[in-house]
Amino acid sequence: MDPADITTLDQLAGALDQLRRDRSLSLRGLMNAAAKLPTRHGRQPSLPHSTAGDLLNAKSVPEAETLETFLAACGIHGEEAQRPWLQALERVARQHQRRPPGAVRVRDARPRLVGVHAAIQVDPAAGPGPIRPGLDDELPPYVPRDFDADLRTTLTVTGQQGGFVLLVGESSVGKTRALFEAVRAVLPDWWLLHPGDAQGLREFATHPAERTVVWLDELQDYLDFAGGVPAGLVRDLIEAGVVLAATCWPEERSKRVALPGRDRPDPYANDRRLLGLADVLDVSGAFSADERRRAEDLAGTDRRIRVALDTPDAGFTQVMAAGPELIRHWKQAPAYAKAVITAALDARRVGAHAPLTREYLTDAVPGYLSERQVATAPADWLDGALDHATTLLHGATAALIPVAAEMGRIAGYRVADYLHQHALRVRRTEDLPDTAWHALIRHHHPDDTDRLAHNAARRGREHVAVSLYQQLIDSGSDEAAFELATMLFAQGQTEVLRAVATSGDQYTVFWLVDLMVQQAPVNALRFRADLGDRDASEQLVELLVKQGAVEVEVLRARANLGDQYAELRLRHLLAAQGQVETTSELLRPRADPYTDPGHRQVEVLRARAASGDRPSVFRLVDLMVEGGQVETAIELLRPPADRGDQDAAIRMVDLLARQGQLEELRARADNGDRYAAVRMVDVLARQGQLEELRARAASGDELAAIRMVDLLVEQGQVEVLRARVDSGDRYALFRLVNLLANGGQAEAAIELLRPRVDRGDRVAAAPMAHLLARQGQVKELRTRADSGDGYAAARLVELLAESGQTNELEREVAAGTEGAVTALHRARSHASNVRPIE
Repeated sequence: MDPADITTLDQLAGALDQLRRDRSLSLRGLMNAAAKLPTRHGRQPSLPHSTAGDLLNAKSVPEAETLETFLAACGIHGEEAQRPWLQALERVARQHQRRPPGAVRVRDARPRLVGVHAAIQVDPAAGPGPIRPGLDDELPPYVPRDFDADLRTTLTVTGQQGGFVLLVGESSVGKTRALFEAVRAVLPDWWLLHPGDAQGLREFATHPAERTVVWLDELQDYLDFAGGVPAGLVRDLIEAGVVLAATCWPEERSKRVALPGRDRPDPYANDRRLLGLADVLDVSGAFSADERRRAEDLAGTDRRIRVALDTPDAGFTQVMAAGPELIRHWKQAPAYAKAVITAALDARRVGAHAPLTREYLTDAVPGYLSERQVATAPADWLDGALDHATTLLHGATAALIPVAAEMGRIAGYRVADYLHQHALRVRRTEDLPDTAWHALIRHHHPDDTDRLAHNAARRGREHVAVSLYQQLIDSGSDEAAFELATMLFAQGQTEVLRAVATSGDQYTVFWLVDLMVQQAPVNALRFRADLGDRDASEQLVELLVKQGAVEVEVLRARANLGDQYAELRLRHLLAAQGQVETTSELLRPRADPYTDPGHRQVEVLRARAASGDRPSVFRLVDLMVEGGQVETAIELLRPPADRGDQDAAIRMVDLLARQGQLEELRARADNGDRYAAVRMVDVLARQGQLEELRARAASGDELAAIRMVDLLVEQGQVEVLRARVDSGDRYALFRLVNLLANGGQAEAAIELLRPRVDRGDRVAAAPMAHLLARQGQVKELRTRADSGDGYAAARLVELLAESGQTNELEREVAAGTEGAVTALHRARSHASNVRPIE
């Protein structure tokens, strides 16, 4: 039997047995022939009677080394001759791998079932060009993308060691199709598991199977599932050799990797760690010139490609998924159908991710209609509207997609992704009618409650937010109590906040105290300081000092309670008043044996240090440094540093850097002292040694590259910085932007950032928005905000608030822009306090 035809263990055993018979070898003859083979990897090959018998009787899948020995004993030597047999063994081994429940072979997976959008259908009589029939040809031929090589290389590497590959791009840009084609090309014989939700993923992780691709199309749906996906679980799967293949929308990834504001909760801490494990590739929404040429080459094979290429004002992949037709179907729908689709889009926009029920649509839709339309609606208005909304367009997709509860029964409806992303832009500043908000309070999935509450609060719908947060609090959510307290605090609703605080939640207690600070600062800060809040203690002391000498006794009382900051400030205050004796008397009972003048003799400290008193070593070092004896201090630190005392090593390295002792710093760095390497680079930069920094940067020293860029900025070498930016140095980009902006060349800085932001660089979007705001470019900020740029929206709010444009701020409140509600309250309060000039 030809080894190329072998796919099962029985076939392999039969072929090997025939090979043995052709050589007239018995089991003993095989064993003797193996014993005469030359050593391999330092070991003598062997083929015991039992091993050969198991192999020929298909008892189990043999190891590759066993097969190699068997083949050599039969006279088949060399890698080239043995390769067909080893490939047959690999096929057999794959057949015997454990199949995860619900998994299929990658090569057998159907693209539509893993999330690849259906393609448009065209009239066969519409023009030239074939439409190829067949089950697998429900999709048109794949048009190779520019990023395919990088994607397939990444999959090859992760296939060898496990990994997490993530494609990021807007809806209907070809993410899922490209990922599917790459996985099918690189890992065709692996299992493909498509979990229905995060719980399914967690169940697989309890017993992961090797050579499995876990398919996570629309990753955000798994992360938003109750309990989410723990980052540790993903790490364990990677270590088990599993490949996770995922797609995600840009805004979903951006909000999860962004750090929270100061003193704000961090709901995406786990997701940020999880996404940090991924190899990320961005997918553009438009075909490049090369990609269009490839599509042209394929246009003669499938008329759908020709139609997509010839459609103006829309991207190739979007036309393929019927995106533009979806928009027309919504905009030109009859009144009741348009209201139903719009109500569904608005609910999704403010956080309702679960399928929307008929009950929600029934209650929400009246707010999208005129009084006459409500009064004259036919009895079956909702059924007719849903018929229109769920109509398949070009056989590809519908505005609303029914979600089954069971056979013949619809649980709810979800909106098409492409239409949702379009609505995010065109309805960004449109407020939801009261009927929609009230319907969401009554008809939403519990997994959506937190998102809906947060969105209601950001959109100035306080009563809605209170109702939703209360639902969460009733279910035991501490974070909801914090969010509710935050919202009430921002609005100054003292009594309501006090009522929430009585629930005993620690977050609301401290937020209540923050509110008290505005009403009675000293009492509030004292309350927090007594609880052990160091920041509050420092604020209290500063406030007492500002109130004058009458507060000295209060400071003295706090110092006697052990408040070290109060003691320090009291000491300075008394000294400033000339009360030196009082200062000495104050400090005497609490004197530190290592700082009190009576114990500062060098001899005493040396004796203590010699006896192993570690604090004395460091105090003696401080005295030596204060006295200018830095070399002596270094020698004092060297013995404990060499014994592994990290604190001593760090202190010594700092002193070496202070002295500019590059040679010793280099030696310590070469021995693996990372901190010495850091401080050495600092010294090189301080001394202006650009060439050595450049050489180290070229060898891969990232810190040297950073300090080199810093030095170039200090020297004002704009053109050299531009060259580094062009080579892909992102740190150089942002330092150059700052240099230009601070040098009065803000427009040049903006032009440097604009093409990167337009390509989807979210990191560059933040400084871009800041510079646009600084230049007062409201129009461009608004355009970028409307296209989903959160940084631009935030800066726009600041500008509108500064100029008192309450009407525009109201639009940003409706859009849910962070901080817009507070800015609007402040602007209105300011306007009401401004007296007209008489």
